[in-house]
Amino acid sequence: MTMQKKIELAKRLHLIGVSKDGVVELLWKFPLEQIEAQLEYLPFRKAKRPEAMIIESIRKNYSPPKEFYYARSKSELTEAFESLDEGS
Repeated sequence: MTMQKKIELAKRLHLIGVSKDGVVELLWKFPLEQIEAQLEYLPFRKAKRPEAMIIESIRKNYSPPKEFYYARSKSELTEAFESLDEGS
């Protein structure tokens, strides 16, 4: 991934509340794809402290929450039904 991707991820992490040192550590030690995936999963986790949750989920490479799969499959089914309705 490009430097632009690192900058984008750094901004997203910082907006959640991860400190500058925390952002640097995560970007240095972990694959960008892993960080990006965990950021995608974060809204589906019931995190009281999102900054702490994102750090732990990246460090321990948590699996996606079941709510993530539910939301994705629900969205796909909705799109499928909408395309059926348009074809009627």
